[in-house]
Amino acid sequence: MCRFIVRLRRRSGIVSILWLFPLIALFSCGCSSESKDQSLPTEELDGLDEMLGRSKEYDNRKGQYIDSLQLLLKKTPVSDTLSRVALLTHIGDQYRSFCSDSSIIFYLNAYDLEHASDPSDNQIELSLKILNSLAASGIFSEAQKVKAHIDSLTLTPAQELKFAQAGRQLYSYMKGYLDEENELAMSLTSEFDDYDAYLRENLPEDDPYRIFLVGEQYVRVGKNKEALKLLTKLLKTLKPEDNLYGMVTYRCAQASRNLGDDYNYGRYLALSAMSDVQGSVKETLSLPALSQWLYDKGDVDRAYRYANASLNDATASSSRMRTVAIANFMPIIDNSYRQKISASRDELMVYFLLVVVLLITSGSLLFIFLRNLHRSNRIRRQLHAQSKMQENYIGHFLSLCASYADKLESTRRLVHRKITAGQTDELMKMMSSRSGDDQTDEFFKIFDETFLDLYPDFIDNFNTLLRPEEQIAYTHGSPLTTELRIYAFVRLGVQESVKIAQVLRCSVSTIYTYRNRMRGRAINRDTFEREVATLGEEK
Repeated sequence: MCRFIVRLRRRSGIVSILWLFPLIALFSCGCSSESKDQSLPTEELDGLDEMLGRSKEYDNRKGQYIDSLQLLLKKTPVSDTLSRVALLTHIGDQYRSFCSDSSIIFYLNAYDLEHASDPSDNQIELSLKILNSLAASGIFSEAQKVKAHIDSLTLTPAQELKFAQAGRQLYSYMKGYLDEENELAMSLTSEFDDYDAYLRENLPEDDPYRIFLVGEQYVRVGKNKEALKLLTKLLKTLKPEDNLYGMVTYRCAQASRNLGDDYNYGRYLALSAMSDVQGSVKETLSLPALSQWLYDKGDVDRAYRYANASLNDATASSSRMRTVAIANFMPIIDNSYRQKISASRDELMVYFLLVVVLLITSGSLLFIFLRNLHRSNRIRRQLHAQSKMQENYIGHFLSLCASYADKLESTRRLVHRKITAGQTDELMKMMSSRSGDDQTDEFFKIFDETFLDLYPDFIDNFNTLLRPEEQIAYTHGSPLTTELRIYAFVRLGVQESVKIAQVLRCSVSTIYTYRNRMRGRAINRDTFEREVATLGEEK
């Protein structure tokens, strides 16, 4: 039993080790898959992910506000031209960064109403707004016509500043379509620089937009530290949902990249993208740039999501220039994402096979454990039965000893009495009688019962060693024959014929005769007695 427990413990140790290998493999795979690039601005990227998940909420809020304005426009009398112009202009303003094509329609409707009623300075304001929307939509030929028309008019100083801002934006968009330096690019850059310089010189020094332009100029000329100092100070005065906040953080990102600060480059891009999402600004630069940066960093999943979001925003806002720019790098990210998905499927298959192996191993180990447990329970039951049997045998032995002790004491008293009385002849006569045969019969009876309790299948197993025609017929409950008693002692480990003869109260030659005769009836004479000695043992 102790040896069995030791074997079971060893097997339990092996089970633990076998369980450990797949767990180590899974843990190592999990650790490698979950390892993150510490150079990524995780907090800002997680915040951006959350906001992108709520982008529909921001867009719906914007759309509901525009719907309320349009409902108000429907309720405004046609005769109230000023109110209708103001509402059309306000709706156009709301669509400006949301959907530039729609903003053009509302601005043109407002312009037509204004022109039909009474020409005024408001027409110039509307023309400037139309110019901005045409530029954002990539309709540059019409934008240039509107710009030329405005340029031919007499403008106030405030209108001159707005015109310069619109011109600067137009040439900025037009430059974006050119990937290389050529004569056209140089011409557009020159026009852009003229308008930019005019704005920096004529806007009030404390104007947030002027401060932004100065910071942007610092970035262009390589004064990146000065740019960061100026722009970060400006950020403290702006709200994250302001459009200018997104523009400032984008320039901070450029300055950080120029200074080799890769971490803050990604962080400022994420902040800029969050500002765009909050303000429902679809014409965005930061999210596509962030997508490319993350792709270079190896975060293909986020890069793919951000590129898709950028493309959807550009399409929704009718920003043709942004759509073209995003479409240039989208296939690269898409291809990498598909390769990663394919690799993930392969990795998933490896995990699946590992789990299958683990389940098979677990099933096998469980089967072994249950089999050993069943064997242990069976051995325990056998030990319990043998323990009960031993108690019975001890009881029989003690009873037999007590019986012989009583008979010996009775015989001693009888002998003492007869000798004292001088009845020696009668005593000799009693001693020479066969009264001892009763005691021998009682001993054999107890031996037979005890042995058959210990080995209930002994006779059946014994007959299997004999030839069919030589097998012993035995009736249950009857005494054992002399041959069976001889081999009962052999089974108990008593091999010497002398000892067997002493117990059975017969001569040694008789024992030899019985054993020799029984070997002659065996199937295999040479191994017969060795086989008898192991009858009933588990193979």
